[in-house]
Amino acid sequence: MHYLALDIETCPLPVDGYSAQQQARLQREMQFLRQRNPDVEEDDLRLQAASLHPLLSWIVCISVQRAVDDPLQPNEPHSYLAQTPDDEREMLRRFWEDIQRFVERSNKICWITFNGKRFDVPFLLARTLHHGLLPVPCGLLDSYPYSHYPHCDLFNLFSGINLGLADLCALLHIENPKAHGDGGQVQQLLEVEGIDGVRRYCEADVKATLLCFARLLPLLPESCQPPAK
Repeated sequence: MHYLALDIETCPLPVDGYSAQQQARLQREMQFLRQRNPDVEEDDLRLQAASLHPLLSWIVCISVQRAVDDPLQPNEPHSYLAQTPDDEREMLRRFWEDIQRFVERSNKICWITFNGKRFDVPFLLARTLHHGLLPVPCGLLDSYPYSHYPHCDLFNLFSGINLGLADLCALLHIENPKAHGDGGQVQQLLEVEGIDGVRRYCEADVKATLLCFARLLPLLPESCQPPAK
């Protein structure tokens, strides 16, 4: 069994380049968020709204960490980076090309995300299609919330509870990957620390996701389990 944990980070496209459609979408997203957080500053609200929608943002980083049979003994994460929007298409092409090669030589893959079925994967799919590319059939696009293979979304194990990745790490006594910020600060991180700062942040998330999965694996169905020795 190959376990592949995945996480993405996004950054708003330049607002001065937004089309009328993008401007309208931004206003709707801001209105929706304002109802939930009426005291948030306008600039922070705009940044958050743009970061969460694939029409308004690009993917800065995709990080993947792999483990074979034992998720407690993973390889080091590998990241795909797009320092600017112009770099995104090539980054996505390389990502799917690598996934295609991996699928061809791996007979069983379990993808692991945290809230990936609602955010990371739909966002990844939308940006892939935007660039005229096609995703590779590999199980990652499985979005059924109550299945845990071929895509195990840890967020769905706790449906009905407002539980973030940092919360789950605290429950399981795992180091908090959000100690130095969250996904809403990626633009600032990119400006201050550059693309390598974003990579480090994304890889911290993906490491924590895989470690949480390893702790929860005994609770998961047989389809997620490694082969018997």
